[in-house]
Amino acid sequence: MFGNTIGFRYSPLLLFFLLLVILSACTQPLPSKQPPPPSSDPVVSWIKQHAHPLTTTLPEGSDTDLALLPQIIGQASIVGLGEETHGTHEFIDMKARLVEFLISKMGFTTFVMENNWGSSQLLDASINGGPGPLTSVMTQSLFGSWQTQEYQALLEWMRTYNANLAHPAKIHFLGMDIQALSHSDFSTVENYVQRVDQEHAATVHKLYAPLVEKSSLASLQDYFALSASTKQQYQDQAQQVYTLLQTNHQRDIAHSSESQFAFALQNARIIAQFTTYANASTQTEQLAHFYQRDTFLAENVAWIYEHAAGSRPKIMVWAHDGHIANITTYGSLDGRNLGGELHARYQQSYLALGTTLFQGTFRIYAASPSTSIQTIAPAPSTTYNYTLGQAGLPLYLLDVRTLPSGAVSNWAKSSSTFLLYGLGGEDLSGSAQLDQWFDVLLHIQNTTPSHSFYASAGSG
Repeated sequence: MFGNTIGFRYSPLLLFFLLLVILSACTQPLPSKQPPPPSSDPVVSWIKQHAHPLTTTLPEGSDTDLALLPQIIGQASIVGLGEETHGTHEFIDMKARLVEFLISKMGFTTFVMENNWGSSQLLDASINGGPGPLTSVMTQSLFGSWQTQEYQALLEWMRTYNANLAHPAKIHFLGMDIQALSHSDFSTVENYVQRVDQEHAATVHKLYAPLVEKSSLASLQDYFALSASTKQQYQDQAQQVYTLLQTNHQRDIAHSSESQFAFALQNARIIAQFTTYANASTQTEQLAHFYQRDTFLAENVAWIYEHAAGSRPKIMVWAHDGHIANITTYGSLDGRNLGGELHARYQQSYLALGTTLFQGTFRIYAASPSTSIQTIAPAPSTTYNYTLGQAGLPLYLLDVRTLPSGAVSNWAKSSSTFLLYGLGGEDLSGSAQLDQWFDVLLHIQNTTPSHSFYASAGSG
């Protein structure tokens, strides 16, 4: 997923760099009451025996078929919800169905999305009783690819859930991304310093002033176009503020509280992350910083998890399969993506759930507000998706954490191709070790495009 500034989010250059990183009014048909025909392939036979069929992707219906989900989730308190494409109607609906179950049945309360930190706070306020039409808030605060009818339905459900007095624990919506800054990011830090450390308030304001101006550029590509010395200066200044807060930790807490300090420091970190991420000019630098973005995403998810309410918080992390997967051969400095970082830090407390498809169509975002539809042909026999599709089930969950030795284990470790598609429709598919990438798979045989807000996007 790319930033919420239009020019950057849809940049062909960075979309091309989304290497390995990155369900339409139709509902999924009910699974056939007749079992699929037997298969001579031992892997397909195993999938048929162990797949847990689901009846529909539609949220808010009966959850009888999800009764096994608590057993699948187990003790995991961070559930990563991936998607092979960002524009698939059934992926969004089915993941929303899982989110509703995790919230209403399993006590999850924090929803973390691949969306910018500061702007996401507007949406959190909206689902917690804030004024204004939800669609208007979504337009202000969400990446364009999230501005769909499917996401609107999920957020309306959250808003209704929070308004119900029978639910004292409220859902919170947070963003983990750093592809654009909001004025609230700066004001949170400056207002805090003004209150607890007036001696340094003018210094912080001076350091942030040019950043506040440049953060309003039309696109991150415009920021990239600044001179190398200017970008380095802004990065240094953002880091100075972050270091100043760290240095005065104990004194500042004495004039406020641990939680107030922690929130101010996190906003300072977001600004420092952005200036580091955006401090790139060449294609090589931009690719390296794109990989580094996953490290920042993981840092922010960890902060959210460790500062969420409750002694053992439960959070949901929604992003592309390429971010959610437990990848440990990534282009970041430590070789780990978002999911890899979370798995390394939290071990079995993190569960990676990936979505897969066999064939269908999905919405791509090549330029805002124009979008178009792309077709995925039936998966080739060289892909994991092909084998998963041979089970003949339209919709199912499959736990891949415990695999029998022999053909099944060899298949999961075969480094076959795993289908992945970028925001602009780029084919990002590549070799994977399925059992290392994911804990659980959600397979959907046939998919259709998400429904964009934009009239020019077509009916989908």
